[in-house]
Parts: sequence; C-alpha cells; structure tokens
Amino acid sequence: MLHYLKIRNYAIIRESEIQFNKGLNIITGETGAGKSILMGALGLILGERADTKVLLPGAEKLVVEGGFQLDSAALREVLEANELDFESTTVLRRELNAAGKSRAFINDTPVNLQTLKEVGVLLIDLVSQHQTLELNEEGFQLDLLDSFAKTLSLRDNYQQEFKAYSRKFRQLNELREAEQKARQEEDYLRFVCDEIRELNPIPEEEQELENRISELEHAEQIQSISFSSSEALKGAENSLIDQLKSIQAQLSSLVRHHQGLPALVDRINSNLVDLDDIASELSTIADKTHSDPEMLAELEARRNKLIQLQKKHRVSSNPELLELFQGFESRLAAIGTLAEEIEQEERACSKLEESCRKLANELSSQRATAAPQLENQVLELLREVAIPQAQFEARIETSTQLSLNGFDKLSLWFTANKGFPMKQIQDTASGGELSRLMLCLKSLLADEANLPSIVFDEIDTGISGEAALRVASVMSRLSNHHQVIAITHLPQIASQANHHFYVFKDHSDDQTTTRIKLLSEQEQVEEIARMLSGENPGEAVIQAAKEMMKQRLAKNL
Repeated sequence: MLHYLKIRNYAIIRESEIQFNKGLNIITGETGAGKSILMGALGLILGERADTKVLLPGAEKLVVEGGFQLDSAALREVLEANELDFESTTVLRRELNAAGKSRAFINDTPVNLQTLKEVGVLLIDLVSQHQTLELNEEGFQLDLLDSFAKTLSLRDNYQQEFKAYSRKFRQLNELREAEQKARQEEDYLRFVCDEIRELNPIPEEEQELENRISELEHAEQIQSISFSSSEALKGAENSLIDQLKSIQAQLSSLVRHHQGLPALVDRINSNLVDLDDIASELSTIADKTHSDPEMLAELEARRNKLIQLQKKHRVSSNPELLELFQGFESRLAAIGTLAEEIEQEERACSKLEESCRKLANELSSQRATAAPQLENQVLELLREVAIPQAQFEARIETSTQLSLNGFDKLSLWFTANKGFPMKQIQDTASGGELSRLMLCLKSLLADEANLPSIVFDEIDTGISGEAALRVASVMSRLSNHHQVIAITHLPQIASQANHHFYVFKDHSDDQTTTRIKLLSEQEQVEEIARMLSGENPGEAVIQAAKEMMKQRLAKNL
C-alpha cells in the first residue's frame, strides 16, 4: 500500500507529508485548495512527464517522494531485472529543477521514466475521471477481459510465441526476396562467369602481352639493327673486336717496360670477352626475330578483349576480373543454398504458427467462456451503483488471422437506459455513468491485478443522492481488501472514510500554500456537515452527518 507521500515545492504546496493507511482514505477540501495537485504529484512518481510550470514560484527544485509497502514476486522480479535492490518500503522519488532537468529514483538509485512506470504500475492504480476515456481503447478493453478471465499469463505466453513467429516470418520473407532477386540475376551472373571463363585471363598476362606486341611491332628494326651491330662488333672486316685484339697484342709486347700496362691489357681482355658475348647474343636475336603480322594481330585482339571486358565491368586489371569472377560464382552457388535455407525456415515458421494458433484458440475459448460472466457481474454492480436498467455486453469478434492478441477483437457495448439500443462505449453514456462503470470494472479486477492501492480522483463526478450512496458502498467494500484513496466532493462517500484528510489553503505566511491534515472523528463530522449544507451548518445537518458516519461504523462491526 501507499505508506506516505512527501511533496515539496509542487504547485502551491511548499512542504507536506501525508501518512496514508489501510482501508478507505478520503480526501476532501475547499474548491481550488489543491486536491487535484496531490494527484498530479502522485502522477510524477508514477512516471508522468514533468513541466516546470508546476514548480512553486521562487523555488529551485521540487521533490515528490512516495513510500510503498509491498512484497510481491512481480515487484521483486521487475526490481531485479533493472538491477535495483528490494526494500521493505519501496521508495519512488522524482525531482525537477528550475532549468527543467528531471531525475527519478527508486530506493535512491537513479532510473529512467520507463523503469519508474514499470515499477509504479505494480504499486498503485490511479483512476481519474479522464481515465474513463481508456474504456474506448481496444487494448484496455481486452486487458479487462483477460484480467477477469485470468488469461493474462496465457496471453503473455502467446505473445512471446507470436513475436518469435513474426520474427521468423520476416526472416523467411527476406530470404524469399533475396532468392527472387538472385534468380532474377542468375542469367546475368552466369553470362558474365561464362564470358570471363571463356577469355580465361591470367594474372601476369597483361605485361607479357604488351612486351610481345611491342617486339612484333618493331621486329624488322630489331632484326636489322641487331645483325648490323653484331657484324660491326665481330663479323665484318676490321671489326671492333679485331681492332681491340690488335691493340692488345701491341700493348702486351710492352708490359715488361711499364708497370701500368698489365692492368690495362687485362681490362682489354675482359672487354673482349664481353663484346664477343654481346656480338653472339645480337646475332641470336637477329636470327630469331621475324616479322609475324598474324601473331601480332592475334595478340592485339586478345589485349583488346581483355581491356574491353575490364572496362565493361569497371575494373582495371586481370586480377580484379578474376576477383569479380570468383564473387559471381559464389553468388551463383548461394542461390541453391538459399533454396535449402528457405525450406528450413518454412518448416520452422510453420511450427511456430501451429503453436501460435493452438495458444490463440485456447485464449479464444477461455475469453468466450469469461465474457458472459463478466457481463453478468458488471450488470450486478451497475445495479448496485444505481444504474438498474443498464445493459452491458462484451462482444468478441474472432477471425482466423493471427494478431498480437490472438484471433480476437473486443468491443464493449453499453446503455444506461431501458428501451435504448446499446452502443459502443465511446458513443454513449454520460460522464457520471462512465465513472460508475469504471468503478465497477475496477472493483471486479482489483483482485486479479493484485494491486494493493487504488486511487480514485473525483470519479464520482456527475452523481448524487442514492447513486452516491451506492458508489460509496462499492468503494467501502473494495477497501476491505485494498487500500483505496479517493478524492471526492460527495458527503455520502466521505462519510464512509476510515481515514479522512482535509485539504485547505493557508494564507498565514507571505505566500499562500496548500496544507493537508488528517481529521479527527469530530472534525470529520463537521467537514461532512459542511459538504451537506455549506459553511456554518445547523444542528440538524450535524446530526445528519453523524447518522451517515454511523452507517459506516455499523458496516464495520
């Protein structure tokens, strides 16, 4: 339950601490005194967005803190999942400074708003007059039925399986699209691979081709100059080698007479050997070099084909062509692999779909059984809150198409008046009737939701007299098993309080502030009397207030 609520510098509340208790906690007060401010502050620690407009003028920081006493497996699980310590009192705190920076804490550990909401929803249910709009939402309506049917756990199991199925189905479609694209490319890939394979480019071939083509293009010059050079060196009369031999012979006759001549003679001998070798190689080149126009044309044609293929595929060398070829071959091979993978994924997807349909059918069956029971109990409660002619139906539309919630869509139909056709809730019912309908639903679902605390913020708007007494009775009965906190302007409801808080404005300081106090039994009588007749109630009104409170005391005996 909500043990305490501390508020500092929120709206017109400078500082306040409220100690709540078990049973029915009623909050009343002057119009504009700040009753709704309490709910705004409570909303902050439940993860609602903060706005600096709610900061007390002149204050640097607002702080709202709530202490909740609850030990449940679900709470422990969520705290553990978020690496938060469990304490006997779970403390939620929210801070907001003048610059608009907001911080949230659980048991003094900083958390984000999402975590604050995840924990807060397990601690308290805040039901405002505006929350009746949720009755129009399909998701909220289905939550009501599943809570009542006790199928929330089954639905969680189904949704996990459905999400796995959806992921697998997406993966299967991606594979199918990939295969379709690959099949569309297959002819092109095969053509390119055949084209490259037929040309059979060799990694080092390009430079060899260039060298051979250049040689054939200049064959006549190479042959002529190589032959004449060989002849000049060795073959012709009075060749260069013959002249060097003559010089060598003459110098050799003088080596005994000059110390520098032996070395020079040796160098001439060495050069003679080199020149003789050069002359022989030139002669060989001249003999082997021939003009071959057909071979030249053939080599040029291959070079041109390689260049054209490289340009066609936007590469600049044979190694890059071969790399492209290997990549295309891999993609061709993968087409067959994709078909096998698709077959495996289809089997897995089919298995998951079968599991989903089994769970969805089970959900549908239990919902169909629970819907009439929900209708009967809601109608019974509607009679208790003074809508005796009400009609209420939970209509389920079932399809064969799987969705996140199974096969079913739920719509709630309602009319408060005899002889009028039922319409969907968003198209019918006054604010007061919707408030009472919400109260009936919350009463039914409180045990299923396992919430220790429920807060009603002026949910009694639009009712009075006998209807108010009936609503008070339902709230009182609900408070036997849950902590109920209710802001009300009706004396019939206030008279049922186990603990009555009064909100008022204090003008004693320089700045008006809102204060709240727990009323004694006599103060409660006086407050209910004022609610009945206004300020300065007479003795008869005070006696009427006492009688209303006695009815509550009699019920508790």
